[in-house]
Amino acid sequence: MKYEYIVTVYTTNTLGMLTRIAAIFSRRRINIENLHVAASELKGVHRFIFSIMETEDVTRNLSLQIEKQVEVLKSYYHTTE
Repeated sequence: MKYEYIVTVYTTNTLGMLTRIAAIFSRRRINIENLHVAASELKGVHRFIFSIMETEDVTRNLSLQIEKQVEVLKSYYHTTE
């Protein structure tokens, strides 16, 4: 069953990171419902917050795939509840 999940990704401040992460969503045919990008509390680290409607298995695999990117420090997912 599909639920709304929030995927939070912390990356280094690298040119083109949004495009590379969005390509992972696109390859898996996952629609991004909402997107927020901002600098985090740490200098040189940015936070990407994606909102998606998917199953937990797909979201878990997506988060693991995103973490494989070299500039990604950590990726988390959780429901909105």
